[in-house]
Amino acid sequence: MTLFFLFFAGGREGGLPWLQAVPSVLRLWTGALILAASAALAGRVYCSVLCPLGTLQELIWRAGKRSASYRKPSQLSYWVLGGVVVAAAAGYMFPAAFLDPYAAFGRGVTHLLRPLAIGGNNMIATFLEERGVYGLLHRAGRSPLLPGVLWGTALFFALLGFWSFFRGRPFCDALCPVGTFLGLFSASPVLGVRFDGERCVACGRCESVCPEGCISVVNRRVETDRCILCLRCLDACPAGGLKLGRLSPREGLVRRGALRFGLGALAALGAALRARLPDRTVSASASSREERLPISPPGSGSHGNFTKKCVACTACVTACPAGIIRPSLSAWGMQGIFQPELDYSKGYCQFECAACSSACPTGAIAPLTLDEKKRTSIGRARFFRRNCIVRKYGQACGACSEHCPTQAVRMVPFRRNLTIPEVDPTLCLGCGACEYACPAEPKAITVSGVSVHGKIRDRKNEGAEAPVVAPLEEFPF
Repeated sequence: MTLFFLFFAGGREGGLPWLQAVPSVLRLWTGALILAASAALAGRVYCSVLCPLGTLQELIWRAGKRSASYRKPSQLSYWVLGGVVVAAAAGYMFPAAFLDPYAAFGRGVTHLLRPLAIGGNNMIATFLEERGVYGLLHRAGRSPLLPGVLWGTALFFALLGFWSFFRGRPFCDALCPVGTFLGLFSASPVLGVRFDGERCVACGRCESVCPEGCISVVNRRVETDRCILCLRCLDACPAGGLKLGRLSPREGLVRRGALRFGLGALAALGAALRARLPDRTVSASASSREERLPISPPGSGSHGNFTKKCVACTACVTACPAGIIRPSLSAWGMQGIFQPELDYSKGYCQFECAACSSACPTGAIAPLTLDEKKRTSIGRARFFRRNCIVRKYGQACGACSEHCPTQAVRMVPFRRNLTIPEVDPTLCLGCGACEYACPAEPKAITVSGVSVHGKIRDRKNEGAEAPVVAPLEEFPF
């Protein structure tokens, strides 16, 4: 999972996102059914086998070599789950994005670990090249990042690490909506850990190694809705006082399990239905006020689809070779904190690339073929003649037109044998090549997002030749 976010986010198979809880529910993949069935059969085994954030917490706790003890179940987790579901139903994905363990882990790796990994890789590559060894390639690591996002992510993981050092898996126990959601299905699992009253000597070793604090030696009870089936208790028991096997149904627990199963099904249904509600656009009146809308990645379809499905896992940020996809704090409003947007200050959306669409696990960015991506309009270029070098200084330019991959920006006669840009919106992809190439300050041509993505005019039917695009280097001049 870590390697997926570090280097391989261009393909979804590497990170098993189809088996991550929140992405699976949002896309109604079979992975969601697999997770629910696994919880009903064997409890919260997902938390110990597949959850990257849970594994990180346990590694930190084990590094501290601290003993655990039984902790009463926290009711806070149910309030958190309810709040996340209600917020998502209302169109606010920030609580889910902030608390989803898959997304939180992805942000941590992308913002904190990936820059270090790429820097280390490039240092080693340089060291080897100086000695005639060229087997290791340099990797580009451009990822525009707001300081608020970086420090917010760093603070989250600092607090999580400190808390985990003393308490094992405290986030899983008190705050994680995924663990609580799976617990609704696992109150009475078929398979689980139970006490053997004849063999248990009440030594307490099982309780001391349980990262969830769900084993009570005094009551000879394992709380199945919190047990992650890590089996550390079985390894620690010197007398064989714990067994893994089929659990005998207890009437009260079965009733509670049936109730929780129903609540879990309703929560999953609500989230899935929310993901299929009609799109709601971001700042629908922005066009009348001439405001600049944020730009969502190609494949997102619309701002409404993007903001209601994106969990800010940063898989697209890692996948983008141009480094133009960055998390934002305010671009999408309160409903989309941490969700990414395209930023053309350091690059542009490359015409021959569709990597981000193959990396998204939630359906916020749908897969696009390269041909589909080349016809998808994600924004509109706007030309500000007063800022243009041609008008302002009477000098020839045309950088924007030279680098437009669809000839949406063409040069038309101006004055004294000069030409000046003109934008054809029916051919504009919103890729930002023109904005990035423009040497004027402030920019004479900028790109604004569109609430609903469209298709550009097909010039092949008009007999037009394919455009010849000048390659755009690190800086256009």
